[in-house]
Amino acid sequence: MTQQLASRLAAIHYERGFDIDRVFIDVCASAAATGLRLGGLVQMTTGERGGNCAATVHVVDLRTQKAFDIWENRGACARGCRLDERSLADAEPAIMRAIVDRVHLLIINRFGRAESLGRGLRACFEAAIAADVPVLTAVRAPYDQAWQNFHGGFGLSLPCDEDQVAGWVTDVAASKPTSDCPHNASA
Repeated sequence: MTQQLASRLAAIHYERGFDIDRVFIDVCASAAATGLRLGGLVQMTTGERGGNCAATVHVVDLRTQKAFDIWENRGACARGCRLDERSLADAEPAIMRAIVDRVHLLIINRFGRAESLGRGLRACFEAAIAADVPVLTAVRAPYDQAWQNFHGGFGLSLPCDEDQVAGWVTDVAASKPTSDCPHNASA
């Protein structure tokens, strides 16, 4: 068994400024076209970018297309993390429903600052792992070490290469559990 087949948890490692959301969108479109049932959240940045900042950031539920605004508007000169963790928590039920419904692949847009501190969507990662639902996420420095600590060697690191990410998705789809019945999911 290859390392890719062994791991149902993977993170794309990317550098700040790289359009990781475009990778997720393209990989999700390809996976959906093959009939895979996807769930989870992808991030959408809208508005003018000033310096390294976006005007707004939303996460979008892959199954319903409902958008959740997760960006705290602290003004143009604000520094530091602008993630609104309360708003991110509003998106958590969409991920949990996807886990219960046993999607073929769960996308959680980031393992970032909140997750590195034990908050954010970390419980969703844990629930998906417990239910054996494959998870694809993204992580960048300075959260690499927290990601390593979280998965303890169970997770796979993927390069920022759409073909390699798509290959992992194909491998995971081929190794999906034989039953997709939601009643067989662990609670």
